[in-house]
Order: sequence, then C-alpha cells, then structure tokens
Amino acid sequence: MTELAVTEEMITTAMAKADARVCVGNPRCFALPGPLHAARKTCNSKGRCKVGWIVSQGGRESFDVWLEVSTGLVKLIRQADA
Repeated sequence: MTELAVTEEMITTAMAKADARVCVGNPRCFALPGPLHAARKTCNSKGRCKVGWIVSQGGRESFDVWLEVSTGLVKLIRQADA
C-alpha cells in the first residue's frame, strides 16, 4: 500500500460517518479530522489509517477514528480515561 492511498476526501467522509454514529444531535461532541500527512504516517500493513478522533460527553469520552482504505469501513476505538 502506498502513502497516496489516503486522500482528504476519504478523511472527510470517514469523519462524517463517525460523527453520525457518535454525535447524534449532541452539541458537545466534536469530530476532529487529523491532517493528511499524519494520517498517512499511521497507516499499517493491513491498510488501516487513523484519520482523526471524536471528543464527546463534554470531553469525558474520546474515540480514535480508523479508516480501512480499501473498503471505506470506519472503526471507532474508545480511548481509556487519562
């Protein structure tokens, strides 16, 4: 897999899907896309890249947003409390 497989459009689409799943009408929920160069650096050998994160519940919950580049599947990984 090459670095150029991830695009800004893919990141935007993935973040919209994640936002629709987690933020549903919550004004204190934010979907924060990562920069393209950072997403490209996080890609693993299976074709998954971390494209952003979501902060919800007023900062009490957060999720990393991972995109499977070949299929467009979006996976949310809950982060442990700091």
